[in-house]
Amino acid sequence: MHGAPERLAKKELQTIADGARTISVGEHNWKILKRGLKWIVEVPKEKISEAVRLLFAFANLKTEPTGALSVTTVMTKPEHFRDRLVGCVVSVGNVSSGGQTRN
Repeated sequence: MHGAPERLAKKELQTIADGARTISVGEHNWKILKRGLKWIVEVPKEKISEAVRLLFAFANLKTEPTGALSVTTVMTKPEHFRDRLVGCVVSVGNVSSGGQTRN
């Protein structure tokens, strides 16, 4: 990974995964990331919502959208993970009892 941190927008973008939203990585974080980062996967909000629903339906995990990003990444680019052992960190909690994520 080459380059330098770059400001993506003048204001924060709207996303259902607001816990991971940022307009700039920052100089210090970029130095760390570029040493070990091979690629980045941008995930669509529909896949995030689907991952939240699947985690609830099949694992009874009540996760917020940001907590489901690791699973969403595998769902979005399965070819990157095929024939490999993959572990996904999923954070749960901070979800109201009234329902799941809406698109």
